[in-house]
Amino acid sequence: MADSFQVKEQYMKYDVIVIAGTTESREVIVQQLKEEKRVLACVATELGAEMLQEYPVDVHTGRMDEEEFRRFFTENPCKKVIDASHPFAKVVTQTVKKVTGELSVPYERYERPNINYDYDQILSVADAGEAVDLLNQIEGNILLTTGVNTAAVYARGVKEAKERLYIRVLDNESSLEGCRKAGYPESHVFGEMPPFSMEDNLRLIRQTRAQVLVTKDSGKTGGVDTKVKACREAGIKMLLIRRPEQE
Repeated sequence: MADSFQVKEQYMKYDVIVIAGTTESREVIVQQLKEEKRVLACVATELGAEMLQEYPVDVHTGRMDEEEFRRFFTENPCKKVIDASHPFAKVVTQTVKKVTGELSVPYERYERPNINYDYDQILSVADAGEAVDLLNQIEGNILLTTGVNTAAVYARGVKEAKERLYIRVLDNESSLEGCRKAGYPESHVFGEMPPFSMEDNLRLIRQTRAQVLVTKDSGKTGGVDTKVKACREAGIKMLLIRRPEQE
């Protein structure tokens, strides 16, 4: 069996395919390059590709569904897939894990560590739907820092949404257009690029007169620690969306 595997390895196009797009994925790539591995990084967006320009790796850019991942892994034989995608990219992780299992490609999950946040005004919820239910029990303005993907969920579900909701998203056309389509007034949308300091978050809290900030639990890499500090300084509540459970 060992000899058979060695023969098979000769035809491997890459040593590692990294499902990338996060700070952690760059750490994975750096480690693989130190070990002189041939690396193919897979990112969803052009921004993700730009983050990898300094590394001597091949990059595939574009979102893929299950069949596209199956074709991608088949056309790019590798010894191992390391999934370093965002903790909230649950569908990507489930899809990659399923397809690599079907193709008998070794799979590893690399995820940023969890942090315990020391603030007694944090309210934990499972997802955007549960967040909407809780927000409808809280008075005052709301600052969303959860990205454009769930912007429409809040716009549809929160009472007096056009008056109460403010949102910070990436400063690119697709994110800003997504907010417009979801019905957010232009003055309630802030296109900015990370990283954000405690002062950046506090400035926006005060500018929007927010009484609650909503964020995903994306860890220190996602800037949650600076959001906690800003909420504590402003004396407001934080709604923290828990990470999807991984097997």
